[in-house]
Amino acid sequence: MMNLSERLLTIANMIEKGETVADIGTDHGYLPIYLLLEEISPSVILADISRGSLAKAKENCAEYLCGQTVSFREGDGLEVLDPGEVDAVVLAGVGGLLTIEILDWNLAKSISYKKLILQPRNNGGALRKYLCTHGFSIEELRIVPEGNRFSEIMLVKPSRNSDGKSGSSVDSVSEEEWEFPDEIVSDRNPMAKEYLEKSLEQEKMIMGKILEGIGEDKNSHSEKDISYREGRIARIEFLLSKI
Repeated sequence: MMNLSERLLTIANMIEKGETVADIGTDHGYLPIYLLLEEISPSVILADISRGSLAKAKENCAEYLCGQTVSFREGDGLEVLDPGEVDAVVLAGVGGLLTIEILDWNLAKSISYKKLILQPRNNGGALRKYLCTHGFSIEELRIVPEGNRFSEIMLVKPSRNSDGKSGSSVDSVSEEEWEFPDEIVSDRNPMAKEYLEKSLEQEKMIMGKILEGIGEDKNSHSEKDISYREGRIARIEFLLSKI
């Protein structure tokens, strides 16, 4: 039996029984090991660009899987996979901008999989905008605690509609809405309130430092910074009012 963190367990719960999985950037390999032990996935691919990380994953597989056959692949991003080779691709724990680079390297390949489960460490708004303008639909958004921070986990599927915002115009979606989407609240995330309150606290702290730093000496650059933070604060407060 393997106990996963809440972050990895949330990802595992997005995998349906019988789906094959590739874990890109597998690190210690805990997620694919769990999927095999629980008989959720019939086969898994553990991939990592780091030879050292892949070695750790191999050690853990030898310890937990008692000879079950798994596939290990050393390489960068989706380069290690063939188009449509697995049902689900997991890409977790890397930055949102790097996630965009990985998907955009070969977009035709990226949309060949049944689903992707993405967990960006930052720049979630930029990633959401990319997905919704490049043939993907965000089906589900989960917010889970991870130490003293929160993780966003997105269940993503290819969509014939390049606008994944369910009929709304992507051009009309503000940067604040990409960063703090309605789904934080509408997807019934139990951690929504805590996540938004912490985000609001951080935004107000940054705003305070901006105001303290510029004093009376405002310029166009500082006014832009203030306006940017004000927009984010207003958006978070709006979502909190919906809870």
